[in-house]
Amino acid sequence: MKKATSSAALLSTIAFFAGATVFAQDVANGGFENGTDGWNITDPGDAVALSSKKKSGKKSIHLTAKGALVDQVINVTPNTHYEVTAYMLGQGLIGVKVQEKIYFDRTKNPKRWQKVRVRFDSADATTVSLFGSFSGGEVRLDDFTIENKGPQTDQELSATVISRSAGGSGLSPDLPPGNNFDLLGWNLSVPTDTDGNGKSDTISEVKLASGYEDENFFYTGPDGGMVFKTPIYGYKTSKNTTYTRTELREMLRRGDTSISTRKENGAPNKNNWVFSSAPQKAQDAAGAVDGRLEATLAINHVTTTGERSQVGRVIVGQIHAKNDEPIRLYYRKMPGNTRGSIYAAHESLAEKDDIYYEIIGARAPSTPDPENGFALNEKWSYVIDAKGNFLYVTIKNAAGEIVGETTIDMTNSGYDVEKDYMYFKAGVYNQNKSGDEDDYVQATFYKLKATH
Repeated sequence: MKKATSSAALLSTIAFFAGATVFAQDVANGGFENGTDGWNITDPGDAVALSSKKKSGKKSIHLTAKGALVDQVINVTPNTHYEVTAYMLGQGLIGVKVQEKIYFDRTKNPKRWQKVRVRFDSADATTVSLFGSFSGGEVRLDDFTIENKGPQTDQELSATVISRSAGGSGLSPDLPPGNNFDLLGWNLSVPTDTDGNGKSDTISEVKLASGYEDENFFYTGPDGGMVFKTPIYGYKTSKNTTYTRTELREMLRRGDTSISTRKENGAPNKNNWVFSSAPQKAQDAAGAVDGRLEATLAINHVTTTGERSQVGRVIVGQIHAKNDEPIRLYYRKMPGNTRGSIYAAHESLAEKDDIYYEIIGARAPSTPDPENGFALNEKWSYVIDAKGNFLYVTIKNAAGEIVGETTIDMTNSGYDVEKDYMYFKAGVYNQNKSGDEDDYVQATFYKLKATH
C-alpha cells in the first residue's frame, strides 16, 4: 500500500508586536533565508524545496506539484484590514484563510518575478493562516510581508472563496481541502500506517487546516470538492474495527492540544459534546450541547464485489458516542440498480441492538431501484439535527427539495447519562470487507458544517 507523503508540522511559535498603534509586522522568515523555519510545509512527494533563484537575499521556496503548500498562522487584530504581499516567479497562488473565508490572488505573468497583493478583513478573528501554494505550474515564492491597514473601512478586498462548509458556493480545485473547508475542527483517519503501529493513521486538526492531502485517499477533486476514498483492505482504527475508512472526526478543541481528545472514563470534556437530555453536570463539562451536521455530497463509487450482504454499502455521516453510535447514515446501491437507498441505524443501549430507519428505498440487498434514490455522482444533502432525546434526519435533492426524513426517539436508548460524550463523523466508512482487493468506496463533499 502506498503511504501518504504529505506532512505538515508546526515548526515554531511566531511572536508579534502588540497594541493598536502598530501598523506593520513581519511574517516570520518571510524571505526563507532561514530555510523553512516558521512555516508549515505540506509536501506531496519532494515537491517543496529551497531555491537559489530568488527575488532578494539568497533563497526562495520552490513548489512543483499539486498539493504543495507553505503556510503559517499569524496573530491579527479583529475588525481590521490587512494587506499581504509576496513575490512570485511561475504559476502560483498566495492567500489568507480567515475563519471560513479565503482571500487569494495568483500571478499574472509567470515568466518573471511579480509582486502579488492580498487585501483581507480580519472580521472577529484573532489569528489567520497565510499560505502560498502550487497552482497548475511550478512556482517560486519570496519576500512575504503583512501590513496592518487600520480599522475596517470601505477598502477594496481581494477575491474571496467562501467555503461550502459555511454554506458558500466557491471551491477551488487548486487548493487542498483544508483551504476550501474549515477543517480545524476535525481530524482524519486514513487507511495507511506511516508510523508502523499497526493501526490507521490519524491526521491532526492543524495538519488538515494546513493543507494535508493524500493522492490516494483524501484530496481536492477537479471541481473543488473534498474527495474521500477508501479500499476494502487497509489499516483500521482499532482491533475492534473490521472495516476501513477515510473519515473525519469532529474535534471541538480546534487544535488546542492542551485539551485531550477524550476522557477514558467516559466523562465528557471540552473536545466533545452531549445531548441536552444528559445531566447538567455532563453539560457543564462538555464543549457543547446538542448539534447539527449538514453536508452536500455525491457518492462516486461503491463496492460491487464480495458477499451480497455487504456489497454497495457506505456510511457517510455519524454521531459517535464513547462506545456506540446514536446514528450511522448509510448510502447503499446494488449493482443492478441505477440509484441508491439511504437509511439510518440507531444503536440503542437499552435494546443492545441496532434499530434501522429506511429513509429512501430499503437497506436489503434485494431492494428494488428506489424511486427517490440518488445515482452515482448525483449531488444530494443530509442534515442530522440532535436535540435532546431526538434526532431529526432530513435528505434533500440537488434542487433543495426534501425527498426523505425520519425522527429517531432516543428517550430509552441510554445516552442521557453523566459519563458519555458525542462527536460527529463524516466521510466514507466502507461497509464491505469481503470484496476484491481493488474495490473501493468514494464520495465527494461540497459542503460540511457542524454547529452546536
